[in-house]
Amino acid sequence: MLPFTRHLVVHRLLPALPVLLGCALAANAQTGGGSLNDTLTTGREEAPMEAPPTMAMNWNQFRTKWFTLNIGAALILDHTVAEQDEASIAQVGAIEPATEFRGERLVFSGNLLIAERPWRYMFSANYNGLDAVPGTKTLSLIDANLEIPFGNKGGWITVGKQKEGVGHEYILPGTQSMFTERGSGAPVFVRQRNIGLRYSNSIMDHRLTWTLGLFNNWLETGKRFAANGSQVTARVTGLPHYTSDRDLMHVGLAYRYTDATEGALQYKGRPEANTAPFFVSTGSFAAAAANTLLLEWIGVRGPVSVVGEYMHCTVASSATGDPTFSYWQLGGSWFITGENRRYNKQAGNMGKLIPKKNFRIRDGSGLGAFEVGARYTRSDLTDKSLSGGELGRATGAFSWYPNAHFRFEVNYGKAHLDRKGLSGQTDFWQFRAQFEL
Repeated sequence: MLPFTRHLVVHRLLPALPVLLGCALAANAQTGGGSLNDTLTTGREEAPMEAPPTMAMNWNQFRTKWFTLNIGAALILDHTVAEQDEASIAQVGAIEPATEFRGERLVFSGNLLIAERPWRYMFSANYNGLDAVPGTKTLSLIDANLEIPFGNKGGWITVGKQKEGVGHEYILPGTQSMFTERGSGAPVFVRQRNIGLRYSNSIMDHRLTWTLGLFNNWLETGKRFAANGSQVTARVTGLPHYTSDRDLMHVGLAYRYTDATEGALQYKGRPEANTAPFFVSTGSFAAAAANTLLLEWIGVRGPVSVVGEYMHCTVASSATGDPTFSYWQLGGSWFITGENRRYNKQAGNMGKLIPKKNFRIRDGSGLGAFEVGARYTRSDLTDKSLSGGELGRATGAFSWYPNAHFRFEVNYGKAHLDRKGLSGQTDFWQFRAQFEL
């Protein structure tokens, strides 16, 4: 480890780890069988998708005649160090080591018992006060939506601020990913949160799911509805093979249409490190609309999972020659201790990990769960007259789950960027300690 890296890890990250580890040991007795609200986010300025998994405890579950209430939370502490060559510095500038409280999130969810089939609600907010830039907003509303049942078996209509329902990596709870960050192209082509109306349903014992959404976040941007640009999303997933969560094959097909905002579009993405600058960026350019096709495949066999995803975006922009952009990833993980993630049949995504045996010092009955992962991602934003860059990154990951609430993770990534006539190399070391309730 580099000397400056060692200094920052020891003096900035490690002091927080004993506190989190102590909490992990104290919490291990109640992690085995709680009910889950299987949806999450990480992220600060651009917090990804829905709410953290909510584990049922004696004190965070409430029920009255009119409603139920679940209280969930997520705390994420990250430290990132980058080592760049001269070309990388010339392309994006020097990347300084950084420690940040990536997420301090509180979630309120539950049922409204106002009909025979209860309605569902979710509100979540992220507090950035521990490391927010002075003068910036410290409390951000992430989710605010109501799910209304459509008949007895007619699915759900979700109204409000929510996920768009496309892109497996954005439907997947962020804290349950194999890696600290979603792949570089996911935030390029899919909006992390949006305001709108979405219908979803499943059939064949939830082996086939579909969703259709209409969105426009003009309430947040302050622009006129028509000028702000609307989005249409659709996704279908299937399980052509399923015997259990340990033996399955998942396939998915999705589509996203977006209008331009005030006659322009822009695509940009970070190198899977939140404190790094944007490595690929087209800048704002004149356009009318864009169509994105998304493909996904997942295979699980016991403790081994393999995930593949592809996104293809065609932009209607006569000013730039109607460019086409793309992103793909291929990766997987292996739980050394034999576990596997749960599969969420309602939404068609991988979800929560529950260790077989919690880590306990007193009786030494378990070590928790250990996971190793590897992935390669590639984003291409260079086509026609636009030179947004081509970014590839190989990542290795190691995670320890003392119990269902805590995770300690290390990622190493090697990124290669072709942009501005240069070919730059950057090595990333990323450390994470997270808690979720």
